[in-house]
Parts: sequence; structure tokens; C-alpha cells
Amino acid sequence: VNDEEGVLREAFEEMAPSLIARGGRLVILTYHSMEDRAAKRVIRDGSVSSKRQSVERDLYGNIIRTKDSSPWRALGKMQKATEEEVKLNSRARSATLRVAEKI
Repeated sequence: VNDEEGVLREAFEEMAPSLIARGGRLVILTYHSMEDRAAKRVIRDGSVSSKRQSVERDLYGNIIRTKDSSPWRALGKMQKATEEEVKLNSRARSATLRVAEKI
């Protein structure tokens, strides 16, 4: 109805990379699994689409950057609300926080 996936795609794939400088941080707080899945894919692949791009690796297993690879590097693991936070605000139960740095 309101094209949520299209809006996420535009924000993650077009707006964020052009607005955030190299070394800048992208912080994504999601409340729904669809949003979190899109955020995870953008950080990993640079795209909201579910089609995972193949990754080229060197002899030692290090990822070789190509122009099609993601402009983001994940910083740490996703964070969920603690039990204490959920007690204070039950809606925090579904929240997920992801942070990435533009490379």
C-alpha cells in the first residue's frame, strides 16, 4: 500500500551512500523483521534485494573489493534490547540496532 520496500531501497541504496562521507557511520534501528533483513543485506551486499552477490576472495580468503561490492563495513554485531530495557518499554523487545561504517 505505501511501498515500504521501495522507500527502504531508496534510503539504503541511494540516499545513505551519497549523504554519508567515507568513514561516516550508518546507524539503523529496526522494529520489524522485514526492515532488519533489508538493513542486514544493505550492510552485507550493498543492496536490499534478496539475491546475494558472489564475493571474490584472494588466496588467503580476504574479500577483494569490486565496484559492485558493498560500500559498508559492519561494526560489531546487531544489538537487541536488554531485559531491563524491555521491562521499562515492552515495545523495545522487537528493536534491533545495526551499525556500519562507509568504506
